[in-house]
Amino acid sequence: MDNEILTSELTQILKTYHAAKVRYQHIALSSREMAILSKLSLSLRTLLPEYSFWDGNDPENHNAPPALCSRHDFIDAAFKKPHQGLIVDRPAYWLQRWNNLDKQAFWSALSSRHGGHNVIIIFPESDEFKRLNLNYFTAKPVDGLPVTLWTSSKKQLF
Repeated sequence: MDNEILTSELTQILKTYHAAKVRYQHIALSSREMAILSKLSLSLRTLLPEYSFWDGNDPENHNAPPALCSRHDFIDAAFKKPHQGLIVDRPAYWLQRWNNLDKQAFWSALSSRHGGHNVIIIFPESDEFKRLNLNYFTAKPVDGLPVTLWTSSKKQLF
């Protein structure tokens, strides 16, 4: 996959779905290909250098919550603590110990919160997410890339 194409697509996604005119600005990006997830992460960090970054593969180096934090503490850290914006790469590190209702509460919070700073989640596409989604997010394939953009199923524009 060409990095210029990925950067161009991500720039367009950010302008359309992560912009000030959008009420529910939090988005998620998924892929079944792990190499693509790494490229997404690197590209977003380059495009949004002011955003805090939590890496589920290396959480101790990014001021992220501890592995055993509760759903409540994780949601507070993601949405209520001050950030210029937040990118969470592979949140399964934190979510893996939670029950399904706690996981649904996190995805619901991501889809329904507005105001404050923007949050972007990057995660491996899975059948579990599709089961947990419960209409919180709408899938939008990204043209020419093995990536799915997930936006809030709520009405987007003010």
